[in-house]
Amino acid sequence: MKVAYLGKIQLTDTDLPYLHEAQQIANITYVIEINPRFLQGPALNIGQIYQKSGLFKAADIYPEFHKLSSFIDLSKCYVLNTSGRLWTLKSFWTHMLLLLFLIRNKFDVIHLAWPPNLYEFILYVLRKRMILTVHDPIPHSSLNTSIVRLRRKFAFSLVPRFILLNKAQRQEFQDYYHIDGSRITDGQLSCCTYLHIVKPATVNIPLKKSYVLFAGKISAYKGLDYLLPAIETVHRSCPDCQLVVAGGGKYHFDISKYLSLGYIDIRNRFIPDSELVALIQNCAFMVCPYTDATQSGVVMSAFAFNKPVIATNVGGLPEMVSHKRYGLIVPPKDVDALAESITFLWQHPNTVAHFSEEISQDYSAGEMSWKRTAEQLQAEYRKIANRAHL
Repeated sequence: MKVAYLGKIQLTDTDLPYLHEAQQIANITYVIEINPRFLQGPALNIGQIYQKSGLFKAADIYPEFHKLSSFIDLSKCYVLNTSGRLWTLKSFWTHMLLLLFLIRNKFDVIHLAWPPNLYEFILYVLRKRMILTVHDPIPHSSLNTSIVRLRRKFAFSLVPRFILLNKAQRQEFQDYYHIDGSRITDGQLSCCTYLHIVKPATVNIPLKKSYVLFAGKISAYKGLDYLLPAIETVHRSCPDCQLVVAGGGKYHFDISKYLSLGYIDIRNRFIPDSELVALIQNCAFMVCPYTDATQSGVVMSAFAFNKPVIATNVGGLPEMVSHKRYGLIVPPKDVDALAESITFLWQHPNTVAHFSEEISQDYSAGEMSWKRTAEQLQAEYRKIANRAHL
């Protein structure tokens, strides 16, 4: 059985750890799309796009992939590369090349990591062989555009099988898109273990104090307008507590007040993995104060280093964090509750250590590990392959 995994550079933090385990037990070829719009992701930062468009062995055209040689099988890693000023139009052609590659190499299963864009619709020729990982059962409020709705409508009507990464939104997903539950497989995210091969760069790490960490791209739904005032409250009772906010993006509220506070370190820029790893390794715990969410790669980055998380009671976050097991769950948009939880963990390092032990036990090799997920998905792949060949 041959599987083609069609990934996205913006999902490499979850794609790569899954492939690391899955390629050890299955014949999986990884194809990742790179174009002028998507050159940076959580695990890859392409410095300069390759000037030719087409399908290439990843390591042949991008040296950035070489660092992954000990983590995934680069002999089965390809880049669908589209370059130039008219790259969107060229993408229709490059995806025709991809379709021919999939047909010529007789892949039994096509695993999609994201609902296809308009220029990828040609791939639906092979829809009977497809399974789609649904990262966002209901799209984030900031991403619910007409184009997003259109491609999701096509994907959810044409793809026969889906993997949902949390159980909390399963019924809402079924009802909203009128999908029979028999088409859905329950999955889960696990740790961003690719971070283990990244050498930490400690030059920018706060040295005088420990700190609480927020990491990730800045968006309105991330809840920083609740976290920053909460840290002001925490600081009154815990003056040694510092917050680091690491991630680029446009703030939807005025942050000038917080830039002048010595106990808040705002790094509004792209954070390379080397810096992210060092920040996570050295923090006390992380905070995800989201106002809406599905899953969170940030939580899984924290868990890769056994760091507990304070998260809000939205989407699949309570399922991932598990209140008082891997961290704490607080109501969304509640500054006081957020401040209280941060203060509690800051003042109780033994509780933080206990949460860390639970994360290590369950996510390294237990029920929440990528190894377990990879084993479970092999059964789904076999079902799809058998049906496609009927």
